[in-house]
Amino acid sequence: MSRGRRSELMRALTEAMRENAGRGVVLHQAIAGHFGLGPTDLKCLDLAREEPELTAGRLAELTGMSTSAITAVIDRLERNGFVERRRDAADRRKVLVRSTGRHEAALEKIFGKVGSAFAEVVEAYDDDQLELIGGFLARLNEKAHAFTATLAGDLEKDADG
Repeated sequence: MSRGRRSELMRALTEAMRENAGRGVVLHQAIAGHFGLGPTDLKCLDLAREEPELTAGRLAELTGMSTSAITAVIDRLERNGFVERRRDAADRRKVLVRSTGRHEAALEKIFGKVGSAFAEVVEAYDDDQLELIGGFLARLNEKAHAFTATLAGDLEKDADG
């Protein structure tokens, strides 16, 4: 493949990913707004969905956000009935954040529609292509997670210095 062709493919891929990220933000804003939340609130809830011992500190670690920002997110989620805070029975100093389950059906209904639309697109690809795409996205997610943590640390240093 020529250098010019690769450069053009990289530019097109970067532009497509940028558009996809923007459309994802707008989509999640619309879904979050339906529940009286912001997109960060909804995505924090999503990132923490498989965390059995979720604390504000762990959520801050997952997102790269400060603990004070995460406290505000948890406050909004709690006010809107998504989560509740409970003391850990084993360590009363620790506060766990647990889903109330009150909005699970409504969220599943909305994201079920999103999933159906996604499935229509995925049907056009064979298993090998899906494996390639899945690996690509997993690597991008790892880089995004690492970059978020680095960026959060850099921003704190800039604020202090």
